[in-house]
Amino acid sequence: MVPELRAHGRRCDLAAPLALHAALGPAALLGFAAACASEGFPPGGPEDLTPPVLVESSPADRAVNATPDQAIRLTFDEVIDDQQLGQLPRLILVNPDVPDFDIELDEDTVTLAPQAPMAPGVTYSVTILPGLRDRAGNATVEPRTIFFSVGGEEPITLSIVRGTILRDSVPAIGALYRLENTDAGYGYTAVADSEGQVELEAVEYGPYVATAWLETVSPQGWQMTEEPGAQDTFELSLDQRSHEATYRIAVVDTTAPVVVSVATPSSRLIEVTLDDPLPADDLLTPAQVELYAGAAGLPADISPDSLPLESVRTQRLSIERIERSGPTAFQVVPEQPLVRGGVYRIDPIGIVNASGLRAGPEAGRTFRAEYEGPRVFQSEPIPWPAGAP
Repeated sequence: MVPELRAHGRRCDLAAPLALHAALGPAALLGFAAACASEGFPPGGPEDLTPPVLVESSPADRAVNATPDQAIRLTFDEVIDDQQLGQLPRLILVNPDVPDFDIELDEDTVTLAPQAPMAPGVTYSVTILPGLRDRAGNATVEPRTIFFSVGGEEPITLSIVRGTILRDSVPAIGALYRLENTDAGYGYTAVADSEGQVELEAVEYGPYVATAWLETVSPQGWQMTEEPGAQDTFELSLDQRSHEATYRIAVVDTTAPVVVSVATPSSRLIEVTLDDPLPADDLLTPAQVELYAGAAGLPADISPDSLPLESVRTQRLSIERIERSGPTAFQVVPEQPLVRGGVYRIDPIGIVNASGLRAGPEAGRTFRAEYEGPRVFQSEPIPWPAGAP
Protein backbone atom coordinates (compact mmCIF):
# COMPACT_ATOMS: atom_id res chain seq x y z
CA MET A 1 0.00 0.00 0.00
CA VAL A 2 1.34 3.45 -0.94
CA PRO A 3 1.43 5.68 2.17
CA GLU A 4 -0.42 8.98 2.06
CA LEU A 5 0.19 12.27 3.83
CA ARG A 6 -2.87 14.37 4.60
CA ALA A 7 -2.29 18.10 5.10
CA HIS A 8 -5.37 20.27 5.77
CA GLY A 9 -7.58 17.84 3.91
CA ARG A 10 -5.24 17.40 0.89
CA ARG A 11 -3.55 14.12 0.02
CA CYS A 12 0.02 13.73 -1.26
CA ASP A 13 1.13 10.54 -3.03
CA LEU A 14 4.47 9.45 -1.62
CA ALA A 15 5.25 6.83 -4.25
CA ALA A 16 7.37 9.35 -6.22
CA PRO A 17 9.42 10.63 -3.26
CA LEU A 18 10.14 7.08 -2.13
CA ALA A 19 11.73 6.48 -5.52
CA LEU A 20 13.67 9.75 -5.16
CA HIS A 21 14.89 8.63 -1.75
CA ALA A 22 16.30 5.46 -3.25
CA ALA A 23 18.02 7.34 -6.07
CA LEU A 24 19.11 10.66 -4.55
CA GLY A 25 19.06 10.18 -0.79
CA PRO A 26 17.02 11.59 2.14
CA ALA A 27 17.48 15.26 1.14
CA ALA A 28 15.23 14.78 -1.88
CA LEU A 29 12.51 13.20 0.26
CA LEU A 30 12.61 16.05 2.79
CA GLY A 31 12.34 18.63 0.01
CA PHE A 32 9.32 16.91 -1.51
CA ALA A 33 7.60 16.57 1.89
CA ALA A 34 8.08 20.28 2.56
CA ALA A 35 6.57 21.16 -0.81
CA CYS A 36 3.66 18.80 -0.18
CA ALA A 37 2.95 20.23 3.26
CA SER A 38 2.95 23.74 1.82
CA GLU A 39 -0.35 22.98 0.11
CA GLY A 40 -2.06 23.60 3.45
CA PHE A 41 -2.61 26.99 5.02
CA PRO A 42 0.77 28.43 6.08
CA PRO A 43 1.29 29.62 9.65
CA GLY A 44 0.07 33.19 10.05
CA GLY A 45 -2.31 32.82 7.11
CA PRO A 46 -5.74 34.46 6.89
CA GLU A 47 -8.01 33.91 9.88
CA ASP A 48 -11.03 31.66 9.27
CA LEU A 49 -14.14 33.80 9.82
CA THR A 50 -16.67 32.00 7.63
CA PRO A 51 -19.05 29.19 8.63
CA PRO A 52 -19.00 25.81 6.87
CA VAL A 53 -20.78 25.66 3.50
CA LEU A 54 -22.42 22.57 2.02
CA VAL A 55 -20.63 21.92 -1.27
CA GLU A 56 -21.87 18.43 -2.21
CA SER A 57 -24.51 15.90 -1.22
CA SER A 58 -25.32 12.33 -2.08
CA PRO A 59 -28.07 11.96 -3.19
CA ALA A 60 -27.68 15.25 -5.01
CA ASP A 61 -30.17 18.04 -4.47
CA ARG A 62 -33.35 17.36 -6.51
CA ALA A 63 -32.18 13.83 -7.40
CA VAL A 64 -35.00 11.45 -8.37
CA ASN A 65 -33.17 8.12 -8.29
CA ALA A 66 -32.15 7.60 -4.66
CA THR A 67 -32.22 3.98 -3.51
CA PRO A 68 -34.09 3.11 -0.30
CA ASP A 69 -31.00 1.83 1.52
CA GLN A 70 -28.39 4.37 0.48
CA ALA A 71 -26.71 6.60 3.03
CA ILE A 72 -27.07 10.37 2.88
CA ARG A 73 -23.69 12.13 2.72
CA LEU A 74 -23.22 15.85 3.26
CA THR A 75 -19.80 17.31 2.36
CA PHE A 76 -18.75 20.77 3.53
CA ASP A 77 -15.94 23.07 2.44
CA GLU A 78 -14.13 22.67 5.77
CA VAL A 79 -13.83 20.36 8.75
CA ILE A 80 -16.81 20.30 11.12
CA ASP A 81 -16.17 20.66 14.86
CA ASP A 82 -16.17 17.08 16.16
CA GLN A 83 -17.37 18.32 19.57
CA GLN A 84 -20.76 18.84 17.90
CA LEU A 85 -21.25 15.14 17.14
CA GLY A 86 -23.82 14.76 19.91
CA GLN A 87 -25.74 17.81 18.64
CA LEU A 88 -25.98 16.72 15.00
CA PRO A 89 -29.38 14.95 15.42
CA ARG A 90 -30.77 18.33 16.50
CA LEU A 91 -28.96 20.38 13.84
CA ILE A 92 -29.69 18.12 10.85
CA LEU A 93 -33.36 17.25 10.29
CA VAL A 94 -34.52 14.50 7.92
CA ASN A 95 -38.16 14.65 6.78
CA PRO A 96 -40.20 12.52 6.84
CA ASP A 97 -38.93 10.88 10.02
CA VAL A 98 -38.86 7.24 8.84
CA PRO A 99 -36.59 5.42 9.20
CA ASP A 100 -34.20 6.43 11.99
CA PHE A 101 -30.68 7.34 10.92
CA ASP A 102 -27.25 6.74 12.46
CA ILE A 103 -25.08 9.85 12.16
CA GLU A 104 -21.31 9.77 11.62
CA LEU A 105 -18.87 12.66 11.33
CA ASP A 106 -15.60 12.31 9.42
CA GLU A 107 -13.85 15.68 9.23
CA ASP A 108 -15.79 17.57 6.51
CA THR A 109 -18.40 14.88 5.82
CA VAL A 110 -21.56 13.99 7.74
CA THR A 111 -23.08 10.59 6.91
CA LEU A 112 -26.64 9.61 7.80
CA ALA A 113 -27.04 5.84 7.47
CA PRO A 114 -30.66 4.59 7.45
CA GLN A 115 -31.42 1.87 9.99
CA ALA A 116 -34.12 0.54 7.63
CA PRO A 117 -35.05 1.27 3.99
CA MET A 118 -36.43 4.72 3.22
CA ALA A 119 -40.01 4.83 1.96
CA PRO A 120 -40.14 4.28 -1.83
CA GLY A 121 -41.90 6.90 -3.90
CA VAL A 122 -41.52 9.51 -1.17
CA THR A 123 -39.68 12.84 -1.38
CA TYR A 124 -37.19 13.37 1.46
CA SER A 125 -35.68 16.62 2.64
CA VAL A 126 -32.52 17.16 4.70
CA THR A 127 -32.26 20.51 6.48
CA ILE A 128 -29.08 21.83 8.08
CA LEU A 129 -30.23 24.24 10.78
CA PRO A 130 -28.30 27.33 11.91
CA GLY A 131 -25.63 26.54 14.47
CA LEU A 132 -23.46 23.98 12.67
CA ARG A 133 -19.89 25.17 13.25
CA ASP A 134 -16.36 24.53 12.07
CA ARG A 135 -13.33 23.99 14.30
CA ALA A 136 -12.72 27.74 14.44
CA GLY A 137 -16.16 28.22 16.02
CA ASN A 138 -17.86 29.80 13.00
CA ALA A 139 -21.50 28.70 12.94
CA THR A 140 -24.05 28.69 10.14
CA VAL A 141 -26.74 31.37 10.43
CA GLU A 142 -29.11 30.35 7.64
CA PRO A 143 -30.78 26.96 7.08
CA ARG A 144 -29.93 24.91 3.99
CA THR A 145 -32.22 22.19 2.60
CA ILE A 146 -31.78 19.57 -0.10
CA PHE A 147 -34.51 17.36 -1.59
CA PHE A 148 -34.49 13.96 -3.27
CA SER A 149 -37.02 11.27 -4.09
CA VAL A 150 -36.66 7.55 -3.40
CA GLY A 151 -37.46 4.64 -5.66
CA GLY A 152 -36.24 5.64 -9.10
CA GLU A 153 -37.52 8.47 -11.32
CA GLU A 154 -40.18 9.56 -8.80
CA PRO A 155 -40.75 13.32 -9.22
CA ILE A 156 -40.22 15.72 -6.34
CA THR A 157 -43.56 16.30 -4.60
CA LEU A 158 -44.86 19.79 -5.31
CA SER A 159 -46.35 21.04 -2.05
CA ILE A 160 -45.60 23.59 0.63
CA VAL A 161 -46.77 24.15 4.23
CA ARG A 162 -46.16 27.46 5.99
CA GLY A 163 -46.87 28.46 9.56
CA THR A 164 -46.44 31.48 11.81
CA ILE A 165 -46.06 30.59 15.49
CA LEU A 166 -46.80 33.24 18.11
CA ARG A 167 -46.43 33.23 21.86
CA ASP A 168 -48.29 36.04 23.58
CA SER A 169 -48.55 37.82 20.19
CA VAL A 170 -44.77 37.81 19.59
CA PRO A 171 -42.80 35.38 17.40
CA ALA A 172 -42.08 32.09 19.15
CA ILE A 173 -38.42 31.80 18.17
CA GLY A 174 -37.23 28.20 18.20
CA ALA A 175 -40.73 26.74 18.52
CA LEU A 176 -41.23 23.26 17.09
CA TYR A 177 -43.74 22.54 14.35
CA ARG A 178 -44.85 18.98 13.73
CA LEU A 179 -46.91 17.45 10.92
CA GLU A 180 -48.34 13.96 11.50
CA ASN A 181 -49.60 12.06 8.44
CA THR A 182 -52.58 10.19 9.87
CA ASP A 183 -52.65 7.68 7.00
CA ALA A 184 -48.96 6.85 6.50
CA GLY A 185 -47.91 7.17 10.15
CA TYR A 186 -44.83 9.32 9.58
CA GLY A 187 -44.20 12.95 10.37
CA TYR A 188 -42.31 16.13 9.52
CA THR A 189 -40.58 18.53 11.92
CA ALA A 190 -39.50 22.17 11.51
CA VAL A 191 -38.06 24.83 13.82
CA ALA A 192 -39.39 28.41 13.85
CA ASP A 193 -36.96 31.12 12.76
CA SER A 194 -36.41 34.59 14.25
CA GLU A 195 -39.79 35.68 12.88
CA GLY A 196 -41.60 32.67 14.34
CA GLN A 197 -42.09 31.25 10.84
CA VAL A 198 -41.73 27.70 9.53
CA GLU A 199 -41.81 26.31 6.02
CA LEU A 200 -41.86 22.71 4.82
CA GLU A 201 -41.58 21.91 1.12
CA ALA A 202 -42.24 18.64 -0.71
CA VAL A 203 -44.59 17.27 1.96
CA GLU A 204 -46.25 14.08 0.72
CA TYR A 205 -49.93 14.28 -0.11
CA GLY A 206 -52.34 13.08 2.56
CA PRO A 207 -54.24 14.10 5.72
CA TYR A 208 -52.27 15.87 8.46
CA VAL A 209 -52.52 17.06 12.03
CA ALA A 210 -50.25 20.06 12.66
CA THR A 211 -49.05 21.01 16.15
CA ALA A 212 -46.87 23.90 17.32
CA TRP A 213 -45.20 24.06 20.72
CA LEU A 214 -42.24 25.43 22.60
CA GLU A 215 -40.06 23.34 24.88
CA THR A 216 -37.82 24.67 27.61
CA VAL A 217 -35.66 22.46 29.78
CA SER A 218 -35.77 22.64 33.54
CA PRO A 219 -33.50 20.58 35.79
CA GLN A 220 -36.20 18.02 36.52
CA GLY A 221 -38.14 17.73 33.26
CA TRP A 222 -39.85 19.46 30.36
CA GLN A 223 -42.10 22.48 30.20
CA MET A 224 -44.39 22.30 27.17
CA THR A 225 -47.25 24.20 25.62
CA GLU A 226 -50.92 23.39 25.81
CA GLU A 227 -53.13 25.69 23.80
CA PRO A 228 -56.13 24.90 21.54
CA GLY A 229 -54.92 27.42 18.96
CA ALA A 230 -51.64 25.55 18.55
CA GLN A 231 -53.12 22.76 16.42
CA ASP A 232 -55.10 22.31 13.21
CA THR A 233 -55.90 19.65 10.59
CA PHE A 234 -55.71 19.80 6.80
CA GLU A 235 -55.13 17.65 3.70
CA LEU A 236 -52.62 18.03 0.87
CA SER A 237 -53.44 16.72 -2.59
CA LEU A 238 -52.90 17.40 -6.30
CA ASP A 239 -55.75 19.89 -6.09
CA GLN A 240 -54.67 21.44 -2.75
CA ARG A 241 -50.89 21.60 -2.62
CA SER A 242 -50.41 24.28 0.02
CA HIS A 243 -51.47 25.10 3.55
CA GLU A 244 -50.79 28.19 5.66
CA ALA A 245 -51.89 28.95 9.22
CA THR A 246 -51.04 30.96 12.34
CA TYR A 247 -50.57 29.11 15.62
CA ARG A 248 -50.83 30.76 19.03
CA ILE A 249 -49.14 28.93 21.87
CA ALA A 250 -48.67 29.46 25.60
CA VAL A 251 -46.03 27.80 27.76
CA VAL A 252 -47.46 25.81 30.65
CA ASP A 253 -45.06 24.83 33.43
CA THR A 254 -45.43 21.11 34.12
CA THR A 255 -42.66 20.72 36.72
CA ALA A 256 -42.53 21.71 40.37
CA PRO A 257 -39.90 24.23 41.54
CA VAL A 258 -36.38 22.95 42.29
CA VAL A 259 -33.48 24.64 44.08
CA VAL A 260 -30.70 25.22 41.53
CA SER A 261 -28.20 27.11 43.68
CA VAL A 262 -27.47 28.07 47.29
CA ALA A 263 -25.02 30.76 48.43
CA THR A 264 -23.97 31.82 51.94
CA PRO A 265 -22.63 35.41 51.88
CA SER A 266 -22.48 35.41 55.69
CA SER A 267 -23.16 33.13 58.64
CA ARG A 268 -26.67 34.53 59.01
CA LEU A 269 -27.77 34.68 55.36
CA ILE A 270 -28.65 31.93 52.86
CA GLU A 271 -29.46 32.94 49.28
CA VAL A 272 -31.61 30.40 47.41
CA THR A 273 -32.37 30.39 43.65
CA LEU A 274 -35.15 28.27 42.11
CA ASP A 275 -35.60 27.14 38.51
CA ASP A 276 -39.11 28.66 38.37
CA PRO A 277 -40.51 32.12 39.10
CA LEU A 278 -42.51 32.61 42.28
CA PRO A 279 -46.00 34.13 42.32
CA ALA A 280 -45.72 37.90 42.04
CA ASP A 281 -47.67 38.60 45.25
CA ASP A 282 -46.50 35.62 47.30
CA LEU A 283 -45.24 36.48 50.81
CA LEU A 284 -42.97 33.71 52.05
CA THR A 285 -42.97 32.48 55.65
CA PRO A 286 -40.46 30.35 57.63
CA ALA A 287 -43.00 27.52 57.66
CA GLN A 288 -42.47 26.99 53.92
CA VAL A 289 -38.79 26.03 54.25
CA GLU A 290 -36.97 23.41 56.28
CA LEU A 291 -33.31 23.91 57.22
CA TYR A 292 -31.14 21.09 58.57
CA ALA A 293 -27.59 20.69 59.81
CA GLY A 294 -25.67 17.63 58.68
CA ALA A 295 -24.01 15.08 60.90
CA ALA A 296 -20.59 15.86 62.37
CA GLY A 297 -17.54 14.48 60.61
CA LEU A 298 -18.95 14.30 57.07
CA PRO A 299 -16.13 13.89 54.51
CA ALA A 300 -14.95 17.20 53.08
CA ASP A 301 -13.80 15.74 49.75
CA ILE A 302 -17.28 14.61 48.67
CA SER A 303 -19.76 16.87 46.90
CA PRO A 304 -22.56 17.81 49.33
CA ASP A 305 -25.21 16.67 46.81
CA SER A 306 -23.65 13.19 46.86
CA LEU A 307 -24.13 12.73 50.60
CA PRO A 308 -27.04 10.52 51.78
CA LEU A 309 -30.05 12.57 52.80
CA GLU A 310 -30.27 10.86 56.18
CA SER A 311 -26.79 12.17 57.00
CA VAL A 312 -27.62 15.80 56.16
CA ARG A 313 -31.03 15.98 57.86
CA THR A 314 -29.86 15.18 61.36
CA GLN A 315 -30.81 18.41 63.17
CA ARG A 316 -33.67 20.74 62.30
CA LEU A 317 -32.68 24.42 62.60
CA SER A 318 -35.03 27.31 63.34
CA ILE A 319 -35.54 30.08 60.77
CA GLU A 320 -35.97 33.69 61.83
CA ARG A 321 -37.41 35.02 58.57
CA ILE A 322 -37.59 34.58 54.78
CA GLU A 323 -37.61 37.40 52.23
CA ARG A 324 -38.09 37.56 48.47
CA SER A 325 -34.97 38.74 46.62
CA GLY A 326 -35.96 38.27 42.96
CA PRO A 327 -38.44 36.58 40.62
CA THR A 328 -36.86 33.17 41.27
CA ALA A 329 -34.90 33.84 44.47
CA PHE A 330 -35.38 34.28 48.20
CA GLN A 331 -33.21 34.74 51.29
CA VAL A 332 -33.31 32.71 54.49
CA VAL A 333 -32.11 34.10 57.83
CA PRO A 334 -31.45 31.30 60.36
CA GLU A 335 -31.86 32.02 64.08
CA GLN A 336 -28.38 30.70 64.81
CA PRO A 337 -25.27 31.41 62.71
CA LEU A 338 -24.05 28.71 60.35
CA VAL A 339 -20.71 27.06 61.05
CA ARG A 340 -18.27 27.91 58.27
CA GLY A 341 -17.49 24.74 56.32
CA GLY A 342 -20.45 22.89 57.84
CA VAL A 343 -22.86 20.81 55.74
CA TYR A 344 -26.51 21.88 55.60
CA ARG A 345 -29.69 20.96 53.77
CA ILE A 346 -32.48 23.31 52.70
CA ASP A 347 -35.87 21.94 51.56
CA PRO A 348 -38.50 24.35 50.11
CA ILE A 349 -41.36 22.00 50.99
CA GLY A 350 -44.00 24.73 51.03
CA ILE A 351 -42.78 26.82 48.10
CA VAL A 352 -45.21 27.12 45.17
CA ASN A 353 -44.17 28.42 41.73
CA ALA A 354 -46.12 30.87 39.56
CA SER A 355 -48.00 27.96 37.95
CA GLY A 356 -49.26 26.76 41.34
CA LEU A 357 -47.01 23.69 41.54
CA ARG A 358 -45.60 22.84 44.97
CA ALA A 359 -41.99 21.75 45.51
CA GLY A 360 -41.55 18.06 46.21
CA PRO A 361 -39.47 16.32 48.91
CA GLU A 362 -36.43 16.05 46.60
CA ALA A 363 -36.53 19.69 45.45
CA GLY A 364 -34.00 20.88 48.02
CA ARG A 365 -30.23 21.11 47.96
CA THR A 366 -27.34 20.18 50.24
CA PHE A 367 -24.61 22.79 50.61
CA ARG A 368 -21.59 23.87 52.64
CA ALA A 369 -21.52 27.23 54.40
CA GLU A 370 -18.63 28.94 52.61
CA TYR A 371 -18.91 32.54 53.79
CA GLU A 372 -15.84 34.69 54.43
CA GLY A 373 -14.79 34.92 58.07
CA PRO A 374 -13.30 32.86 60.87
CA ARG A 375 -14.05 29.16 60.96
CA VAL A 376 -16.03 28.12 64.05
CA PHE A 377 -15.42 24.71 65.58
CA GLN A 378 -17.58 22.92 68.08
CA SER A 379 -15.51 22.14 71.18
CA GLU A 380 -15.89 19.29 73.65
CA PRO A 381 -16.87 20.34 77.19
CA ILE A 382 -13.88 20.54 79.57
CA PRO A 383 -14.47 18.71 82.89
CA TRP A 384 -13.67 20.84 85.94
CA PRO A 385 -11.89 19.31 88.97
CA ALA A 386 -14.09 18.40 91.90
CA GLY A 387 -14.58 21.35 94.19
CA ALA A 388 -13.48 23.91 91.62
CA PRO A 389 -15.45 27.19 91.77
